[in-house]
Amino acid sequence: MRTPRLPLLALTAVLAGAGCATVPPPTLYVLKATDPAPSPVPAPLVVALGPVTVPDYLDRTDIVHRASDNRLAVADNERWAESLRAGLQRVLAADLARRLGATVWVTSGSERAGPADLEVPVDLETFEPDATGRVVLTASWEVRRPGLRSLHDRSRHIGTAPVTGTEDQVRIMSEQVDELAADLAITISAARARKE
Repeated sequence: MRTPRLPLLALTAVLAGAGCATVPPPTLYVLKATDPAPSPVPAPLVVALGPVTVPDYLDRTDIVHRASDNRLAVADNERWAESLRAGLQRVLAADLARRLGATVWVTSGSERAGPADLEVPVDLETFEPDATGRVVLTASWEVRRPGLRSLHDRSRHIGTAPVTGTEDQVRIMSEQVDELAADLAITISAARARKE
């Protein structure tokens, strides 16, 4: 007995069509540095920023937010164009340079572009929308100056309103990186002023 060919051909056509279906490309986002002109600085300053660390669950190209205290969610078809850590380092360095009127480079530890006046490792503890939808940035840092005791500080920034979408989330996150740069600049200025 012969097997009918029509159902087999129809199934093959359906499967082939499914394989050819196009998936729209993901929407890509980047953090943005603030634009205004740099602040004047009394004397040249070279800052080695880094290492800058972020939690492993955030250091990816997926855009993450908290669905609850213990559950994370990933944005559908929306991604960072670079890992969050890379984007954070890039923007934080630019915002810090603008605020200090200084040369700032990112270092991952022993890598150096040259001698630095100060070393500033930064540890990002949180940097995502919480379960209420408000973006939360919590970070701690250290300012090291050769021959002097290090200064340590910590700050927390919470968005004033829940985010209304990924673009809004990324805009608020960019603003919070600049707020973190402002906090770092205060500690750096204090370290520069110390004579001990």
